[in-house]
Amino acid sequence: MPTCPHCGAELGENLPAGAECPVCRNVIRPPNPFTRRLYWVMAITALLYFVLLFSLLFAENTPWLIGVFALAFLSGVYLLYVMYRAFR
Repeated sequence: MPTCPHCGAELGENLPAGAECPVCRNVIRPPNPFTRRLYWVMAITALLYFVLLFSLLFAENTPWLIGVFALAFLSGVYLLYVMYRAFR
């Protein structure tokens, strides 16, 4: 039998999505399928920007900097898309 994610109360079997918990009155939503992808893209984007930061400080070859910046920019654009899909 499913339980409420907020208070742990047992819920009925045929509870529709968006219904309220009878005990705590919080809305019960189905899990978001984009959450895992959102966290991965956030981590990859942050890692690419840290690599870019330290590459700007210590590297001297321009193609490496342009490549890392392009990857970080594309990852940031994809992150915006995933955020749109996850939070709409």
